[in-house]
Amino acid sequence: MTSGNHFLETLDPPDRDAVRELLIVTDVRAGEVLIAQGEPVQEVHFPTTAYLANLTFTPNGRSLQTAMVGCEGLSGLAPFLADAPCAWEVASVITGQVLVGPAMSLRRLMNDAPSLRARLLALTYFYQAQATQLAVCNAFHRIDARVARWLLTASDLSGQDRFEITQDDIAIHLGVQRTSIVEAFGVLKAAGLFRHGRGRLTLTNRAALEARACTCYAQLRRLGEDLGVLPERRSDEAFRCAG
Repeated sequence: MTSGNHFLETLDPPDRDAVRELLIVTDVRAGEVLIAQGEPVQEVHFPTTAYLANLTFTPNGRSLQTAMVGCEGLSGLAPFLADAPCAWEVASVITGQVLVGPAMSLRRLMNDAPSLRARLLALTYFYQAQATQLAVCNAFHRIDARVARWLLTASDLSGQDRFEITQDDIAIHLGVQRTSIVEAFGVLKAAGLFRHGRGRLTLTNRAALEARACTCYAQLRRLGEDLGVLPERRSDEAFRCAG
């Protein structure tokens, strides 16, 4: 039976078996903080159907999403590798399941397995590239294109086309005013790209939504596939790495 996490499933069998022995299945709720900003990484989370976000907070309480983590990888990777406090908050965006294991044991396993360490470094590079690309995206791209990119990524990394999310949630993750999200939603809904009501959103036309998304979505997807950290897709479907 597959784990539902692409990173785990594509490890060399000895590494995969050793890591999975350390993990247990856990349910996480939307909004649940898994790693607090400034705190050490005590546990590592491998999402299967949950979708996690790295959020950086300012002293006045404002926040911005700097990376997304789903069924392709694991939470808090850079501070886990460095054995350092996490410089951002890791929180669940979509209710679902993760596989969770003790950071200390996983770090010890990594130090004894060069092939596992190499895969973790490749994923770290992808997350760094993602954070850099999102900085450009946040500075230069239209709100509706950023919303389309965010929805597609959330769908890909959770393996779902239906999830619970509010306009307030997306405003927080994109670091913009709610009024801007309301306007973007109006444009995208009018084009028939998704349905949204009472906090529940369903993608109805992925191909058209991709056409409205900023170029960051396709760029990051290609990079992830080239590195082998994202599963390749068939046609215009989500990654579906959740088993």
